[in-house]
Amino acid sequence: MTIRIWLATGLAALALTACDDATRHDGGNGASIGGVAEMVDDYAVGRSMAPPSPAPSPPPPAPGSAPADGVVERLIAYRYDYRFETPAAATANLVATHQAACSEAGAAQCQIVSANIYDDGRGSISASVQLRANPAWVESFRAGLEAELETAGGRIQNQSQSADDLTSAIYDMEARLEAKRVLRTRLISLLERENASVEELVQVERELANVQGEIEGSEAQIRVMRGRVSMSSLGLNYASRVEPVSPGAFDPLTNALTNVFRELAAGLANVITFIAGFAPWLLVIVPLFWLLSRWLRGLFQARKAAKAAKAE
Repeated sequence: MTIRIWLATGLAALALTACDDATRHDGGNGASIGGVAEMVDDYAVGRSMAPPSPAPSPPPPAPGSAPADGVVERLIAYRYDYRFETPAAATANLVATHQAACSEAGAAQCQIVSANIYDDGRGSISASVQLRANPAWVESFRAGLEAELETAGGRIQNQSQSADDLTSAIYDMEARLEAKRVLRTRLISLLERENASVEELVQVERELANVQGEIEGSEAQIRVMRGRVSMSSLGLNYASRVEPVSPGAFDPLTNALTNVFRELAAGLANVITFIAGFAPWLLVIVPLFWLLSRWLRGLFQARKAAKAAKAE
C-alpha cells in the first residue's frame, strides 16, 4: 500500500507540473487540462483504471545540447556584411564569380538567398547578393576575399559582423518541448483505459490534439533556430567606382544645362497656355473697346463743336 501511495504522489506531481507548463503557455486551456490532471491522478492511484504502462525511454540528446558534464555549448548565429567598391567593368564579373563559388560548394555548404544587379546605363553598376553558408565555408571565402578584390581593382569599403546568441532560447524551448512530450504520453495512456466515459475520452482527445499541435510548432521553431546557428548569413553589396573620364563625371554639368532648358521650356509653355486661355475673351473685349472708343470720340467732337459755336 505504501508503494502505491508513493507511486500515486510521483505521477500526480509530474502530471500537474506538465499541466502547469502547458497552462502558462497556452492560455484558455487551463480548466480542461486541470480536469485531465485529475484523470491522471485517478489513473495513478488505480481507481477504475488499468495499471500504468511502463515509462518510455528518454530520447537521445539533440545535437548541440548541453553535454553531461554541465558545460553548455554556445549556440550563436553569425551574420557578416560587406560593401565593396569596384570598377564598373569588373562588378558584374565579381558578382558572377561569387555566385558560382556558392553554387559549386553545394546546397549543404552554401545557398543563394537573393541576388540582384542594377545598371543605370551611364557607367554605374550596383549589385547585392545574400548567402547562407556553413561557417567553415564562410571563413574560407572571407580569407581570400581581399586578395580577389585587389586583383579586380576594387577594395572592401565597409565590413561588419554581428552575432545573435540563441543558446538560452533554444535550450528553454527544448525543455518545454520535453515537458509537452511527457504530457502527451500521459494523455495517450488515458485513452487506453477500458472503462472511461465518452465525455472523458472526448476531453482527453481534445487536449491531446492541442498538445500535439504545440509540440509540432515547437519542433519547427527549434529547427529554424538551429538552422540559423548551423548556417551563417553573408551579405555582399557592390557599388561601382565612377572613373574621372567616365560619362558619370560630367553628370552635374549635364544636369545643370538640362535644368536650364527645362525651365525655359516650362516658362514658354506657361505663356502659350495663358494666351490660349485668354484668346476667347478677345472676341468680347475687342468689340466693346471699339464701341467705347467711338462713343468717346463722338462725345469729344460734340464738345469741341459746342465750344467753337460759343466762340463765334
